[in-house]
Amino acid sequence: MVNSSVLSLAAVAAIASFAAADNCNTGLRYCGAGLLSKGNYLPQILDELNRVSSPIDKAHIYNTIFYCAGGSNGDIRYVTFCDRGCRDGGSGHDDFC
Repeated sequence: MVNSSVLSLAAVAAIASFAAADNCNTGLRYCGAGLLSKGNYLPQILDELNRVSSPIDKAHIYNTIFYCAGGSNGDIRYVTFCDRGCRDGGSGHDDFC
């Protein structure tokens, strides 16, 4: 049997992670890894990789650059795959290969 206080803490942590989720900044380019750290971008990343017929594996999820088109959902668009890894450009700057 699972302790109810452990379940309560897990529920609070899950709710807090949704509250802390953030959309991408319109006009900037992001590595997939950076988008995942901002919020629940995995469904959008998978959709975009499918749309452009890109492989769907860990390397492509984390090391693809996406353009933030914005909107209420922080829509993204595929830019390119970084075969040597994707780099964080820092706050307010584009990520890059």
